[in-house]
Amino acid sequence: MRWRTPVNRAAQDLLHRLARLHGVQPTYVGQDGSDQTVADDLLVEVLSALGVDVPSDGVVALDAAVQAAEEIDWRRVVAPTVVAVSGSRRTVPLTVRPGAEVAATVVCEDGSHVLAGATDSLGERRSVDSIERERRHLQLPESLPVGYHRLVVSVDGRTVAEAAVLCAPERLTTAEPFLARRGWGASAQLYSVTSSGSWGIGDMHDAATVAAAAAEHGADFLLLNPLHAIDPGHAPLDSPYSPVSRRFLNVQVVRVPEIPEFADLPEAEQQRWLSAGAALQAAVDAGGPIDRAAVAEVQWPALRAVHAVGRSAERQAAYERFCADQGRGLEDFASWCAVRTGTDTEDERDFHRWCQWVADTQIAAAQAAAVSSGMRLGLMLDLAVGADRHAADLALLGDQLVESMSVGAPPDMYNQLGQDWSQHPWHPKALADNGYAGLRQMLGTVMRHAGGVRIDHILGLFRLWWVPAGRGPREGAYVSYDHEAMLAVLTIEAQRAGVVVVGEDLGTFEPWVQQALADAGILGTTILWFESRDGVPTEPGTHRALAMAAVNTHDLPPTAGYLEGVHLDLRESLGLVDGDPADERAGHEHTVAGFLDAAAQLPSDPALGRPSDETEAKILALHRFAAGSPAALHAVALVDAVGERRIQNQPGTTQDQYRNWTVPLGGPDGAVVHADEIAASPRAGRLFDAVDRRLRQDVPVAVLVAFHTHPLDQPGQGDAGGLNTYVRHEAAALARTGMRPVVFTRGTGPDPVVSALPSAAPRVQAEEVTVVEVPAGPGGELSKEDLAAHADEFAGNALAWLDQEGLVADEQIAFVHGHYWLSAPAARRIAQAADAPWLHTMHTVAAMKMAADPDAAESDERRAAEREIAAGADLLVVNSPGEARTLMEVLDAPRRRIVVATPGVDTDVFTPAGHAWWPGGEAEDVDPFDPELRVLFAGRIQHHKGPQVLISALGELRRRGVLAPGTDRLRAHVNGAPSGADTPDLAALAEAEGVADLVTFSEPVPADQLAAQFRAADLVAMPSFSESYGLVALEAQACGTPVLAHRTGGLVHAVADGATGRLVRQNTPQAWADALERVLQDPASWRAMSGEAERRARSHTWDDYARRLRAAVAGL
Repeated sequence: MRWRTPVNRAAQDLLHRLARLHGVQPTYVGQDGSDQTVADDLLVEVLSALGVDVPSDGVVALDAAVQAAEEIDWRRVVAPTVVAVSGSRRTVPLTVRPGAEVAATVVCEDGSHVLAGATDSLGERRSVDSIERERRHLQLPESLPVGYHRLVVSVDGRTVAEAAVLCAPERLTTAEPFLARRGWGASAQLYSVTSSGSWGIGDMHDAATVAAAAAEHGADFLLLNPLHAIDPGHAPLDSPYSPVSRRFLNVQVVRVPEIPEFADLPEAEQQRWLSAGAALQAAVDAGGPIDRAAVAEVQWPALRAVHAVGRSAERQAAYERFCADQGRGLEDFASWCAVRTGTDTEDERDFHRWCQWVADTQIAAAQAAAVSSGMRLGLMLDLAVGADRHAADLALLGDQLVESMSVGAPPDMYNQLGQDWSQHPWHPKALADNGYAGLRQMLGTVMRHAGGVRIDHILGLFRLWWVPAGRGPREGAYVSYDHEAMLAVLTIEAQRAGVVVVGEDLGTFEPWVQQALADAGILGTTILWFESRDGVPTEPGTHRALAMAAVNTHDLPPTAGYLEGVHLDLRESLGLVDGDPADERAGHEHTVAGFLDAAAQLPSDPALGRPSDETEAKILALHRFAAGSPAALHAVALVDAVGERRIQNQPGTTQDQYRNWTVPLGGPDGAVVHADEIAASPRAGRLFDAVDRRLRQDVPVAVLVAFHTHPLDQPGQGDAGGLNTYVRHEAAALARTGMRPVVFTRGTGPDPVVSALPSAAPRVQAEEVTVVEVPAGPGGELSKEDLAAHADEFAGNALAWLDQEGLVADEQIAFVHGHYWLSAPAARRIAQAADAPWLHTMHTVAAMKMAADPDAAESDERRAAEREIAAGADLLVVNSPGEARTLMEVLDAPRRRIVVATPGVDTDVFTPAGHAWWPGGEAEDVDPFDPELRVLFAGRIQHHKGPQVLISALGELRRRGVLAPGTDRLRAHVNGAPSGADTPDLAALAEAEGVADLVTFSEPVPADQLAAQFRAADLVAMPSFSESYGLVALEAQACGTPVLAHRTGGLVHAVADGATGRLVRQNTPQAWADALERVLQDPASWRAMSGEAERRARSHTWDDYARRLRAAVAGL
């Protein structure tokens, strides 16, 4: 029976109440701020689509329907899907009979079981079907890992219910590096970006080409339109936002000749396909549109020919792994495609599985190429709102989609008639009943080979505008979703994939929605043209930081066309303007003029060169103006880079009205611009550089001072040691956080020498680390003892260089970090001149060094200087809590000015995987689990480092008979060079101790070779009399090698006694002999610590160190 409009207010109130209980919003606020009410008959249609039977025979029946809706949660023990947050306390409502004994267990993804907490009664009771029930809260374990788990509930000893548990991270942190160092990228409609090798449509080869071109100018990402699956027949839809499936891939992104098996086709057949592809591209180059149907007519047969060739055993194995990984979903999609093409055979199904694999491999290759070109993210892929009606997703997902409804949008200022996107919405209840499986699988595919994902209309995670079939887009209603569950799935998948998530949050939404997205760590979207108040552009500096900023979107014309109003011309010609066109045009011209005036206030950047024309000058100005936003990411439309003016998509139109999504990338005159022409395009280069330079303006400078030793000197030689590694990695990590590090060290020539510190990851976009070698004292090398007299000269020359660069006057110096007591005078003077905080790291303290080693002698000058540092530095940066205690006890340093920042380890170099090399023996790889115990000492050869203790310990073991001559129980190697005046003669000592046959020596080696030695060693020895931390211990453990160290200073924290190595309480030969003998008695237990050593070391990162340092400075 058709719903009749209620004759009284009571019935309508009940209908609205029923709608709200089922997540349908009977009212909403329009974009103009007015209250809108959904028609009653429309509400009924939407409720019916949700499976809700709305009675039409009066108030009593409606009241009963409302009561039934309110009892849904009372009739079930637990909801089908519940949300938890890892590390946070969360409760789940349960409904049981009063007095029932409840037990619950969470079965985690890895199969482990975690007991849930006790239940607390909420004091709520209700009789349902004459059965008394009560509501309780079940405490979920805080320790649940991020992921998908299962809650099993037992009542009175019997399992009665299960629920899917979506355990989300507390917050997605993948965007944090871009909040520290803002990034930018190009955005492109891939199909439109072709090249001479394309087949009439842009492909992944073209994507990699554009990515490389943009990366040369500092870009971090390439944003592409959705790459979702298209119809496998010969008439695919033009819109990339109307795919047949969002879980699977668009085969038209494949460049067929780059499939390895293409080369196995007969030469003549290869030429035939290449000629056919070239003809498609020639039609585009001649001014034709992107013709997907024509491409399909050539590409599908070409793919079938390559598929028929077969593949190597290695490639076949990779294909089979892909199929196994994709599981039943791929099988079902391939079957749908086979039926769609009218050839439902196993070979046809295999063909469509194979096509998905080929597309997957080429997208993966493009992502790898983008990252290797220097992009921090690489590809950012767009996710459409839904799939086309009656397409694959409807068949694959079944009742998780609502067939009788379409997704769209109510009227807004740019689409005054509303929009119908012809896509089925998710069914909220069916999604929850299935544990959000469909959403999980779809997101997994999109994020599989991407560094970022942009979610079109992310507001759809909260609510969607449902339009019943047969109605116009104005005639819809908002349906709400469990946004907590939707966001949980999104953040779980994003954390696992390591991707940055950008949500397009434009349009009509409730005020709290953007905050919920920000709390989840998801970037929003700001579009320059929409950022105005009362017709006046808002200052970009006031815009959101957790956002991706851009001048325009794919639903607006390129900036050149927008300035001309080409979209107004088109909308007027198609009758899409709901009002006076003259008023709309006047308003548009006023808006444009306001933004151009605001952009013109920026000082020009002469480094960019002269624009080619006035339009380009305006585009540059607008993009530079937009880049003044604190947004973490900035997107530069490729159409703006080449001067395109034509509209790519006019929302609210059909293909009969306007050929949306078919415009090839072109210049100002419409002539096609190829992907491989962008790198050499002055116009594109100017726009890319304009944005990059604007983002890099006002970058904070971190000044590091290492007076007595160059950060690139080889550790282990002369005065070079852990401090050199420390400064080098600190500078690189600070650069990755968005700072510009400047490192001052003493030069031996008459003038400053400026160089760039080589990056550990040279192709990653980061600020450059500048190393300045400043003259001080007479030319040539000087000992540390002689350097102190030239500290003031060094400080003056360093300040002069900073003044020359304008860094002091511009107040860009964020802090000055001195290393070792000799650097303090320069660091203090620079900090005072720049009005910046002075940070200092001691590395060693004279008083502690002398207390730990009776033979150590330090000058009164040094001891006095260290007391001045402790009293005067704004922050004392220490490596461990033990070092903090030392400064407080020995130097009276105030606790409030001490910050503990644990050093990191370069896990790209120091890793268990790789070459293992034991020096001093045969030139061959070494099995690290050989029964012979290999002991390695790596460090400077000086008394304080204690290598003589190790060699004397070997002598003690020989005297005990543990290391009898001629046995192979132990070999030791010393890697290092003499340093300072207190250098022990280790070779002579080994002879005197009678262990010369057990010990070999070599000079210090670069980090990669040192890592190979660590891997070959069974034990790394650190018999130092004192250490502020001991980076060697971290590096060795990162290679999986346990460490035997003296229990002193930072080594207490660097080595977990009994877990990653052992600590020797007394630094005497006898104590070390005892420790080594225990290892020899049970070498298996020693080697068993390898895994924990690696795990512990890998948890120490230089990026964490840099973030800790910046946070401490911010807290001053």
